[in-house]
Amino acid sequence: MTEEPSLRRFLDAVAEMHSSFSLDTTQQAVVQNAAGLFGARGSTLMLCSPGDNTLKVSASYGLSSNYLAKGDIDPGQSLGETLDRQPVVISDVTTDPKIQYRQAAIDEGISSIIGLPVAVGSVLAGSLRLYFGQPKDFKTLELEYLYALPRQVGLALKKAFYFSSMQDAINELHRMPALDSFRQAVQTLVGITTKYSGARGAALLLVNKENQTLESVYSIGLSERYLKKGTLSLGRSLGEVAQGQPVIIADVDHDDRVQYRQEAQAESIKAIIGLPVWVGAEIAGVLRLYYPYNFLPDADDLLWLQQLAHHAGMAFEKNQLLIQLKNRHDWYKDILQDMRI
Repeated sequence: MTEEPSLRRFLDAVAEMHSSFSLDTTQQAVVQNAAGLFGARGSTLMLCSPGDNTLKVSASYGLSSNYLAKGDIDPGQSLGETLDRQPVVISDVTTDPKIQYRQAAIDEGISSIIGLPVAVGSVLAGSLRLYFGQPKDFKTLELEYLYALPRQVGLALKKAFYFSSMQDAINELHRMPALDSFRQAVQTLVGITTKYSGARGAALLLVNKENQTLESVYSIGLSERYLKKGTLSLGRSLGEVAQGQPVIIADVDHDDRVQYRQEAQAESIKAIIGLPVWVGAEIAGVLRLYYPYNFLPDADDLLWLQQLAHHAGMAFEKNQLLIQLKNRHDWYKDILQDMRI
């Protein structure tokens, strides 16, 4: 539609974005409704990839496969809405220096682009971009709708992210019928946490009560150099085990609770969240997330992350139950063997 959006059309579009728990369905609803609401020829939802500092298309509408395959988006070369966290309007793709793939846009028949940063809670998740075949001039009311849209997109994605991560974690625990699958379950849980949290990497560590240290079980997104930085002491590192509560290091550079600050700085780690992993009434380990930017999670972020840490504890507990079951099975097997003699 080319006319100015009405409140009714805006509310209907937002309602459809919020209508599903499915992440795929939510993302597709976002791009389709955003394009339709503002008369764009196409739209994309691009999510941040902290590991390589790029934006990757997660959902699209109205654009050719050739255009979508042009390559990953470098925030520093393309629009820049995720760097400044402000909407960016490209009125003419043929002359604006903020266009990374100029010829691809021209070949696609795109004349102007609008980039809208999207935050999920306190985490910058990525960008919603609208593509127009003609130069686009927005009226005042239309701009108000345009700038209100990213918040609604973020809220819809937040719900879908949380639900999808919990579903994936639960499914992985149910797919853990043997001892051999424990490591795979742990790897998947850590990967889920990293994927949905916007972190650069994550690690699951076990408490060693004998020497009062933390020992790595599995990590993702961290260099071998950082992993070998030294022994993590329960008394010096973060403190989530001693407190039994999540610990937030929002600024690694200025927080004394970071045991290996220089190593974290060399790894470009700016923030760390440590979550105790409980098995019954005891803390068996910690789940830590590492961010390449200063980060202060909100209450919903922490609640969700604590649930993921809870699932890690369930994986530990299930593994121990499987070991006990296997040992008991072998015991019965030995008895039956003796009775046959």
